[in-house]
Amino acid sequence: MRLMQAPSLNEQLRNLYLEQLPLIYQTISTNATPEQLEDVHGPFMMHVYPEYAESKKKLMFVGMETHGWEDCKLDEDFLDTHRRLTSRYESFMTSQEQPNSPFWWFINGLNLSYGQANFNRTVLWTNLSKIDIGKKRPIGNLYDHSMGVFLNILLKEAAIVNPDILVIMTTSPRYRYHLNNFFGVDVGNATLETILPKLLYRWTSEKLPIATFQISHPNSLRFKKGGFHSNANLIIEAINGLVK
Repeated sequence: MRLMQAPSLNEQLRNLYLEQLPLIYQTISTNATPEQLEDVHGPFMMHVYPEYAESKKKLMFVGMETHGWEDCKLDEDFLDTHRRLTSRYESFMTSQEQPNSPFWWFINGLNLSYGQANFNRTVLWTNLSKIDIGKKRPIGNLYDHSMGVFLNILLKEAAIVNPDILVIMTTSPRYRYHLNNFFGVDVGNATLETILPKLLYRWTSEKLPIATFQISHPNSLRFKKGGFHSNANLIIEAINGLVK
């Protein structure tokens, strides 16, 4: 088993983000409309705590996009950007007011199922889109040209932090095309297996960690038969059964 240390993981993530920032900023500058440029947030960057490196089951969760974040400053020094955005991640994850929504209920539930507490320091959270526009998913040329960049960064993030379980927290059709195209579902380079219809799927791809799952967005579980807790427990039990 590879020994993981939080300082080393954060150094590797910093190098990744600094390496990718020129491409991210070029993609934004080239494809964003003037209106989009006025309200770009991100790019999103993770920070690893020792609790993650020491956890029994290393869990990484992938949301859609942030609902507002730090402003994107295209003319800022890259090191300053990294410090500012990782500080935002740290302050959010260690806030005295714990996130209170189905998204975070599910993360806490899966984490607790492995006997792990303090989920805001134990798990890692990132997003499919590393930016948002006015607290919403990017659209138009910016979205189409940025998603390949961001999914490639996601793979590199996962390769660095080496999660035991990676959970993509949406089955939204708005992201389905880019996920399927990037991983090559239509040409047979990846498969998406149904574990629980409309609730849980498992990815198989050489590009992804061996235990990669995709679930309906936790907020939508409230509106499915049985409600949030019943559906979340079904998903968690299924994942537990597949990942010993």
